[in-house]
Parts: sequence; C-alpha cells; structure tokens
Amino acid sequence: MRILTIIFCFFCSVSFAQNKFINSVHVDFFGNQVDGDGYSGYNHIGIQSGLGSLYLLGGLNGGIGFEINYVTKGTRVWPRPKNGLNNDFKFNLSYFEVPIFYVFNKWGVPFEIGPTISYLIAAKREFNGITSATSFPYREIELGGMIGFNYKMTDKLYFKFRITNSISPIFKVDAGPFRNWLAGNFHRGAGLNLTYYFSKPNFKQPKEEPIVN
Repeated sequence: MRILTIIFCFFCSVSFAQNKFINSVHVDFFGNQVDGDGYSGYNHIGIQSGLGSLYLLGGLNGGIGFEINYVTKGTRVWPRPKNGLNNDFKFNLSYFEVPIFYVFNKWGVPFEIGPTISYLIAAKREFNGITSATSFPYREIELGGMIGFNYKMTDKLYFKFRITNSISPIFKVDAGPFRNWLAGNFHRGAGLNLTYYFSKPNFKQPKEEPIVN
C-alpha cells in the first residue's frame, strides 16, 4: 500500500505541472476470468474507473502514461441446468491498480504497453449463495501487464481496447521457491475503455518543415 501512496502523491504533484502533462479521466468495462479455478469464459463483468496522466515525449514518437484506478476482477458462473451445470459461483475481488505504460504511434494507431501493480482491498467467494473460504491466503500486491490500442473519436475523447494479465498469482501457495509463482490462480481480462483528455494529445511526432534559404 505504501508504494501506491507514493505513486498517488506523485500523480497529484504532476497534475499541476504546466504544459508537461496531459491529465485524463476514464472508465472501463472488462470481461474477466480466473485461470486455475476450473471455470472458463470471460463472464465476470468488471468496471474500472480512475484518473490518468500522460507525458508526451516531445520530439520522440509517443509518451509515457500512468493511471490510478479502482478495479473489480474475478469469476462469475451462472447455473445452466440444461447443460448439467447447477452451481452458482461468484468470485469478486477489488483492487487499487496503477498501470504505467508507453504509448507509441504505429500505422496511424497509438498502441500502449506496460506493467501494472495492484493492491487488494476486498475479496469474496460465494458458492450457491454461501460464502466460501479459500484454501490459501490472498496476495495483497499483484503484478501484471497491459497492452492495448487507441482509437480517436474526437480531439480529446479516445476509445481503447485493452488486454490485462496478472503475472503474480492471486493466492499465496507454498509450493517451493519457484512453483509458488506458477500456482495460485491468475487474472485475465479484456475490455473497452473510454478516456477523456483535458488537453488534446498528439501521439505522433510532427513532421519537420523543410528549411527554405
């Protein structure tokens, strides 16, 4: 949590920097699943929202961005008696998440890629309406990665498609020095993002004007 507090303070300080950072607000709608829980499909619809800031790299192509988000993840399985599935399973987790990413323009499309760090604030599992205990404790800090692309709707409004994956497991599993990072279930997510920038971003390096003697 201390790391996220430091990042939050840094965000607040750069929010007032003049002409260097472009701040934004956004909302995401993600389909989520948990690898290793025995269920398939991106059936858990999570909502993410937060604040962002983008530092354009001047003469270089692209920029560095970071966000502070409230994120919901997990798994959702509905009963389907016709398919032989009678169980109702809910696995809900809430995080504070900070993505840090590089934005670069390729083929006229701004792509973004980078790591994420998340802090667990709440978790609940329900099996047929009854709270279900876990076999292992949760990890408070989750490391992951994010990749996506941007589509310009207006000068300040962008539509994004993002894919996220955790690279550290959800649970603390005591399975040896290396296997404990290969067990314990992992988050997977894919979804849509709407971002509004308070100033017009320009991800593409401007063309140099020819010198006229």
